[in-house]
Amino acid sequence: MKKIRAVMLSLLACTVLLAGCNTSPESNEEQPLKVYSFSGENEYISVSNGVIILDGKDEICYGGDLKVMSDDFSDITTYSTTIYINGSEKEILLSNGVDDQTGGTIDVSGNIGKISGDILGDSDDKLTDNLWFELKTTNLSGEENTYQVQLETTEITKEVKK
Repeated sequence: MKKIRAVMLSLLACTVLLAGCNTSPESNEEQPLKVYSFSGENEYISVSNGVIILDGKDEICYGGDLKVMSDDFSDITTYSTTIYINGSEKEILLSNGVDDQTGGTIDVSGNIGKISGDILGDSDDKLTDNLWFELKTTNLSGEENTYQVQLETTEITKEVKK
C-alpha cells in the first residue's frame, strides 16, 4: 500500500509540474510572429540589413550594418549609435558606444549590434513611420557631430487569418 501511495504521489507531482509546459494555440494566435526589416541613408551614413523580430515572448533587434559615405569620419575618437522610436517621447531600442582611450582613431563602419528582451513594449505599431537611427561622433579636435536618418521599415510577415 505504501508503494502504491508513493507511486501515485510521484505521478501526481509529475503531472502538476508538466501541466505548465503546455502552450495553448490561443496564446500563439493572440501574438503572431512579426518580422520587420529596416534601412535608411543620407549623404553621410547608410544603415542596412536591420531586423526586428517579435514573437509574443521574445523581442530581438539586430541593428544591421553602418557604412560611412564621407571622408569626414577618418579622425573619429568616440562615437555612439542609437536606434529609437520617435513618438511623443524618444523610445530607445538599441544604443552602443565606442571610445578610443589610446589617442588613435576608430572606424565607425560595421555591425551596429543586437539586443533582446522587452524592447518594444506595445510600440510595434509605431515602427513603420517612426524608427530612427542616430550617430554621434567626436573627432580628434573635440568637435562633436550628430547624424540622424529616418529608417524605412517594412513588415515582412503578415498575420494569416483563418
